[in-house]
Amino acid sequence: MNKSTLTYMLPLALFASSAYADSSKTIAVENELNTVINKLISTATLNNQLLTEQSNDVQKLMIEDSVKIGISSRRWLDSEVAVFKDKYGYKPTELYFTSDAIAILVNEDNPIKSISINALADIFGCQSSLKSIQWQTVSPVLANNTELTQVHAYSVNGDLSAHRNFTKMITCYDGQKTATKSLNSREDLIDTIESKENAIGYTVYQSQDKDIKRIDIIDKNGESFGLDHETILSGRYPLANVYYMYLNLEPTKSSLSPQQTAFVNYVMTPEAQQTLTDNGFIDLPAAAIERNKVVLKQQQPEIQGGYK
Repeated sequence: MNKSTLTYMLPLALFASSAYADSSKTIAVENELNTVINKLISTATLNNQLLTEQSNDVQKLMIEDSVKIGISSRRWLDSEVAVFKDKYGYKPTELYFTSDAIAILVNEDNPIKSISINALADIFGCQSSLKSIQWQTVSPVLANNTELTQVHAYSVNGDLSAHRNFTKMITCYDGQKTATKSLNSREDLIDTIESKENAIGYTVYQSQDKDIKRIDIIDKNGESFGLDHETILSGRYPLANVYYMYLNLEPTKSSLSPQQTAFVNYVMTPEAQQTLTDNGFIDLPAAAIERNKVVLKQQQPEIQGGYK
C-alpha cells in the first residue's frame, strides 16, 4: 500500500479544516514502547511530524487534552471513561495495538506440561542467597521422576529490555542474586534447552517458534493457560502485556491531524506489523486488525458464525 494514501482511510469527517493544537503532533506512549513507536513514525515517513511523550498515565494526558493519541498497557477505568465522556461528550476510542509475552521453554523429554507463577519466581527470581531447586519440587507430575535433578535456568541477555510484567519478577536489587545463566542469543538458548534435559528458559514469545517445547502457565487462581494470540489478547495469559491505542476521536468532527490519522492507519499495515515483530512485540492477528477497522468505520462487520 502506498503510504501517501494512508491519510484518506479514516472517515472523511476527520479532515474538516481546523487549527490543530500542539496535541496534534504528539503521541503519548508508555516508556518501553518509545523506541518502537519512533521507528514506526520514521518508517511511516512521518519523521519530524509526530513526537512521542513518555508517560505511565496516558489516560490522564488524554483527559487533559494534552494528546489525542495514547498507547497504554492499562485499560481505562470506568471512572476515567466517565470523566472523559463528561468533558468531551463521547468515550475514547479503543483499538488493539500490539502485545508481548514471555514463553517458558523446556527440553522435549521433560514431561512437565505447565508451571505455576510461584515456581517461576523460585526458579528465575532473585534471592539474597542462592539455593538449588530440584525438578521434583516444581510440579506434582515430576514428584516421582528420578531422571530429572537440579533445575538449570537460562535466559537471553537483554531479551526483556523493552518489556514489563515478567521483568518485575526477575529484577535483582542490591545484594540479590539469580541462578539464571544469561546466554548471548535466542539460538543459544534454544540449543541449550534442546541439549540439556534439566534446562528451563524464558524468552520473548515469537509465534513462529514451532520446534521448541513451550509449557502452559498456571496463574494465581490455579487456572492453566497456553500461549497463543487468543489468550494473549484476552489478557488471560499471565506473562503477557496487551497494548491498546486510544484516540480522542469525535464522532462527527475533525479530531486527529492528518499526520496522526496516517499513523493510526499505518500501524495496521503488514510493514508496520513486521516492525513490531522485529522489535520483540507480537503482530496483530487478522481478526484484531479487522476489529480495529470496524471500530474506525473503515469497513462493515462481517457475520461468520455470529456477529464480530
